Amino acid sequence: MNRTEAYRQGMAAYNAGRYGQAIERLGPLATEPGLTGLLSRFYLGRAHHAAALEHFRRLRFREAAGHFEAAARWNPHGGGMERFLVACHVRTGRIDLAIDTLRSALAQHGDDVETRVRLALALWRNAQKDEAIALLQEGVQRCSQSGELYYQLGVMHAAREEYADAAACLEKAIELDSNRVDAHERLAQVYGVQGNPARALDLLQRAHAMDPANSRIAFQLSVLARMTPGARLPTLEDAGRSAGTLDQAAIDRLGEIIVEEPDFVSAFLSLPASDVDQEVFSVLAATLERALERHPEYADLHYHCGAVYRRLGRNVAAIEHAEQAVRMNPRFVNALILLGELYGQTERWADSVQRLEEAIRQGGDYPDVHYLLGRLLHRSGQPERAREAFERALALNREFEPARQALEDIRLLGKGTRPLVQAAGCD
Repeated sequence: MNRTEAYRQGMAAYNAGRYGQAIERLGPLATEPGLTGLLSRFYLGRAHHAAALEHFRRLRFREAAGHFEAAARWNPHGGGMERFLVACHVRTGRIDLAIDTLRSALAQHGDDVETRVRLALALWRNAQKDEAIALLQEGVQRCSQSGELYYQLGVMHAAREEYADAAACLEKAIELDSNRVDAHERLAQVYGVQGNPARALDLLQRAHAMDPANSRIAFQLSVLARMTPGARLPTLEDAGRSAGTLDQAAIDRLGEIIVEEPDFVSAFLSLPASDVDQEVFSVLAATLERALERHPEYADLHYHCGAVYRRLGRNVAAIEHAEQAVRMNPRFVNALILLGELYGQTERWADSVQRLEEAIRQGGDYPDVHYLLGRLLHRSGQPERAREAFERALALNREFEPARQALEDIRLLGKGTRPLVQAAGCD
């Protein structure tokens, strides 16, 4: 079985709830480079998560923990598609600014929480741990309502096994921001080490309720449940089926990535069709719309938004964005081709032909464009012009079999022998 078919079968199995088969099909693809491997990792993690839930509900905690651990390995940051894509794309490397530069910035703006945290983390990574903790302690005295300072201080205390101080700081972080998933998870770990599994279970269950797709949290829940017989069992949700609310911070970051690298979307559009297209391209559409709120003047964003909506089957929205791209840049070849294809799908033959001819004049002298133009011309009752378009496609690529077959169909039609095959994109 080739990798494209394995990908399609794996996604179909996941979508149908056949998680064992999804794991079997996607597992070998998940280690491959490229976007197919990337999405295989995401849905492999989802499949493991769903399989873990089935074991957990049957009180098979050991098996559940194994699948949750695998899910967390493939998607360590938890969350939905948008958070996963951001985590995979964002590069890790050196600390943003040198320690000296951060010190200078903090000296000028002592109440800047972000700078203080970045400096503390830089010091910690540079093995200056006492100074890092002192810096954060000074910060909570100056900015006593900052949950972020208390959280980072609690994490550092926990790393030094100063569990009482860690618990106090993390409790304060939750008091200041009750929706901090990370603080709930870290505090649960502290209470677990301190021998308070009941409190740890409660905190982890709250964290899971806020972030049900986080397999790392679910893994810890399943381990605690196995280690504490008679404890009230947590209720776990099937995060993969609770789509509808997107991580807005991740959508914003993904939008920034797309603005910087528009080809990021093109890579998705080159993926083979699968049963998870609706989720994947809905995330991309939401991201592009958000990016366009900030950059409505970017023709390439409108073009990519149109292409994504086309993949979703939302042709009206696709046409609106493609038309906007062409209005902004009348020489935008890819947008002209997309608009020609969309007009063809909505039986606007004359408009479609006009856009494709303009694309060719602007440099889109490609075999597939001439082939599509020939199909549209034939559908609009212009067989001679269609013949010319097919012949041009073959002149550009003698191996372009669809154009050769189309010419043969025209020849046979002239003899009344057979109908012309329906054109893809001209239904």
